[in-house]
Amino acid sequence: MITEIARDVIEEIAREEVPAFSAVSQAYFADPQRALSGRGSRKAPLGFGSGVVELILTPIVLAATAKAVECLAEITLKHLPEDGVRAALRRIFRAGQRSPGTSAPDDSAESTSSGSVGVELRQEDIERLRHVVEAALHDCGAAPEISRLIADAIIGRFRTPRSAG
Repeated sequence: MITEIARDVIEEIAREEVPAFSAVSQAYFADPQRALSGRGSRKAPLGFGSGVVELILTPIVLAATAKAVECLAEITLKHLPEDGVRAALRRIFRAGQRSPGTSAPDDSAESTSSGSVGVELRQEDIERLRHVVEAALHDCGAAPEISRLIADAIIGRFRTPRSAG
């Protein structure tokens, strides 16, 4: 699920990173700390190279998306009755295992346009999600303007799930 959402975000904001997305995401999940380290200081976040600063957004998009998914799971579980928690967890974790364009057998109309597995995101939930994403981006050393762009794209992805196909 994290990889799917992060890839959608990269396709939206940094299309030039799509060809390397798979390799970068594998490196990120193998060692997140290492993937996020060594990209310069807060004055030049995500920079590398000699003389020319290039931005690599994929690792920080993955880190922020991971925090967003964690936050969304907490929000979802908070809003579900106790008997709905098990079914929701199955849908949340099976979502990342499906091929694009297919749905889990027990997915139903209770999934909303918010992508939150049966829970409509309220404004306070969206604000909490934004805070979590922006904090993760800050921790990665992302510049404020890049942070806003990434946060908007991640939150937009949760509010408008990928269409089948």
